[in-house]
Amino acid sequence: MTSERIETLIDENREIEFIYKGTRYSITYYNDNREKYISVCEFYKEPIDVKNVDELLKLKIGKYTLKEIFESLPDSAFDIY
Repeated sequence: MTSERIETLIDENREIEFIYKGTRYSITYYNDNREKYISVCEFYKEPIDVKNVDELLKLKIGKYTLKEIFESLPDSAFDIY
């Protein structure tokens, strides 16, 4: 999935779940006025909160950024809510 598509989904506050190397991750949002309103986490783990798409795409799982991971995954690896 392209980073532009991810940005559009985040701008629309769409929840995103994806599977990478057999592990499920989610991108969700806080519904209050906090600066870091985007929450990213491996299921059932502590989230990392970021304030915008640029910060989100720079996060790493292992040695790869989320941007690199998203672009490498097929659309079937994502669930959009």
